[in-house]
Amino acid sequence: MREHNGPDHQAIVDDGRARIDWVEAHSPVMRGMVRETLGDGSLKGKRIAVVVHLEAKTAFLALLLAEAGADVIAAGSNPQTTHASVVAALRDKGIRVVSDAGGDHTSWEQELLAAADLKPEYIIDDGAELTIRMGMHRPELYKRLKGVSEETTTGTARLHALHEMGKLPFPALTANDARCKHLFDNRYGTGQTTMQAVLAMSGRKVAGARVVVVGYGYVGRGIAEYAKAMNAKVSVIEMDPVRALEAHMDGMRVGTADDVLPDAEFVVTATGGMRAIGAPEFALLSHDVILANAGHHDLEIDVDALGEIAKRETDSRPGIHTFNLDERDIHVLSRGALVNIAGGSGHPVEIMDLTFAVQGLGAHHLVNTPMQPGVHILPKAVDDSIAAAKLNSLGIGLTEGREEQADDLTEWVKGMQL
Repeated sequence: MREHNGPDHQAIVDDGRARIDWVEAHSPVMRGMVRETLGDGSLKGKRIAVVVHLEAKTAFLALLLAEAGADVIAAGSNPQTTHASVVAALRDKGIRVVSDAGGDHTSWEQELLAAADLKPEYIIDDGAELTIRMGMHRPELYKRLKGVSEETTTGTARLHALHEMGKLPFPALTANDARCKHLFDNRYGTGQTTMQAVLAMSGRKVAGARVVVVGYGYVGRGIAEYAKAMNAKVSVIEMDPVRALEAHMDGMRVGTADDVLPDAEFVVTATGGMRAIGAPEFALLSHDVILANAGHHDLEIDVDALGEIAKRETDSRPGIHTFNLDERDIHVLSRGALVNIAGGSGHPVEIMDLTFAVQGLGAHHLVNTPMQPGVHILPKAVDDSIAAAKLNSLGIGLTEGREEQADDLTEWVKGMQL
């Protein structure tokens, strides 16, 4: 961990504090209902590792957990999305942060192992990055984990795979399965901020442009919906037949890579998998195409394979790396890292108010609820309480059902001859 002192360092700390204060001001669920729930004393002394993109919204979650008495360890879930001022502000508040901005994948691996060596009891994870590494490199500490709450689709799939292999000796909550997470974060949060980052970084026009979205889960459909709303001509590549049919019914053009990539001007990956755009797809791309990744893995775009076939590489403008392939230039944003965070400011704070409410209350649920090892979903009542708190903060009320509106089957059942 790099340490800094002097007036410049104080300016960095102050910037980080201001960013976190902005988040708190726009997070009514977190600063209200979640803070009150966490403050019941049950988290005191519990060692919790928060391993999510290390920026201001994550910092506010870490600080709320610490305020509730938890012993918090903070680490980044990607080497390109850690913000220096946020790290400085957290350390100034006494939070143990094992990550620094400006690292690479090698240093990031070491940071995750440093987090593991601090022996967390619980993990709030993103992509199961710390969970997986503890299982691989710190098996004894892995076995002592008391619970994990997972942020992403990718991490959820990994947890299910671990459980199926008999390698999940503790309860794991899939926060991503909570409706207050994936219905808003994945769709609206990623949709808005991905398009913001792509357009801000490239300076290109989207109206009338041919945009290809690879993957039509909640993330992909959010991106496609925002691009379509901005008058782009949107196509979707999808392997799942039901999702492909959904895309078609949503008014998107659906086709194979051969169908839609040759005339694409923007290609955005949103699969949560590896190498969604690789060597076979590079051969189909046209000159001046822009590639961006909105999925979990940096390798959704196989940048290494692209570098191997490129004649030369240049940094065309901040955040845009251009690979020249004879007569074609292929532009990759943020070198394939998660574009809305590595190339932008991440999800809107109002969206993360919901997501981190799920994570904070998920950690509280793990601590307070006896659970068997395996994969679990946040109880519906907790999910509903988050939505209700958000609606209340917006001044929106709900209609209550009347007795005569109920579909009461009692008399019908009495008359059944069974």
